[in-house]
Amino acid sequence: MRILNSVLGDATGGRWQVVCDYSRMLSGQGHSVLMLLSSTHAPDASLIPPGVEVEIIRSRGHYDYPAAWRARRRLRRFAPDIAIAHCSRSVALLRRALAGTAPVVAVSHSNKVKRLLGADAFLALTAHIEEQIRSQSRGNRSRPCFIVPNMVETPGAGSLLPMRRHQPVRIGALGRFDVVKGFDVFVEALGLLKADGLEFKAILAGAGLEENALRDRVDRLGLGRQTDFPGWVQDTGEFLSGIDLLCVPARSDAFGLTPLQAAAAGVPLVLSQASGHREMFRENREALFCEIGDSASMAAQLARLAASPELAEDLRQAAHLRVSRCYSETVITEKLIQAIDTIIS
Repeated sequence: MRILNSVLGDATGGRWQVVCDYSRMLSGQGHSVLMLLSSTHAPDASLIPPGVEVEIIRSRGHYDYPAAWRARRRLRRFAPDIAIAHCSRSVALLRRALAGTAPVVAVSHSNKVKRLLGADAFLALTAHIEEQIRSQSRGNRSRPCFIVPNMVETPGAGSLLPMRRHQPVRIGALGRFDVVKGFDVFVEALGLLKADGLEFKAILAGAGLEENALRDRVDRLGLGRQTDFPGWVQDTGEFLSGIDLLCVPARSDAFGLTPLQAAAAGVPLVLSQASGHREMFRENREALFCEIGDSASMAAQLARLAASPELAEDLRQAAHLRVSRCYSETVITEKLIQAIDTIIS
């Protein structure tokens, strides 16, 4: 099968990882894969799998008709059987460029699905996103929609070795410093932990527009000596190996990779009640959950996990088992292939 895999909008962070994972999984199954990328959103080329073709095109937006014409000429040689679009700009361009010669399948990377609805079929990360697509599709509800979560590399099934904690406990968080990620709430929760007398070391890794505001907040709360800002993390596994628990305080998260990576690495989790988190893990069985935007709720769950190594051990073992069973590359590859086969047939 000849598969076009495209992202013409934001090609950074978790989305770019997923785009490359798709190319690697599909080419590993023996399919010919062409990645169509934008020259105006240059991605990290080091993640592109070997043996996968790459085509770069200049695209200025959803209504760039000349870009669609150029793409049609370039794609004529490849003649895809199916096109996978990882952003609304890719959906718009490929619908015009392919003109019905191959189905365009939209992958939803967030809960905002309105601009994806022109696609011929959908891959939703969660049941919540699938419902969003169904409810907003109106007259097009018959278009195929499949739930295909993000995947994570798992080191193997079975129990983890018991975790050895640092003294004081190390609390980690990482990601893009954006308001939606909720790191301001995380810092406020750290301030509450300090006021309650808990000894800890916090590591807040990442970069973004909110960095200066976060640093100011840390200083205002007197957390400067307890909080490190190591910058953007290239090796997530190395970061996770240096902490005792991870907090993901996002105000909204469709189905992020960070909680999956932490669970695979055996790091116990405190998550917000974002819809993707709730579908990912079971509350009090595989992770602890706090209310969105509520620093007191977050501090209480962090303190609970820090005070009970036994609870932390139970949660990390259960979460690791869940990602091995539900979100491993083998499981997600099978779901993806089944969806693609069904759409084409």
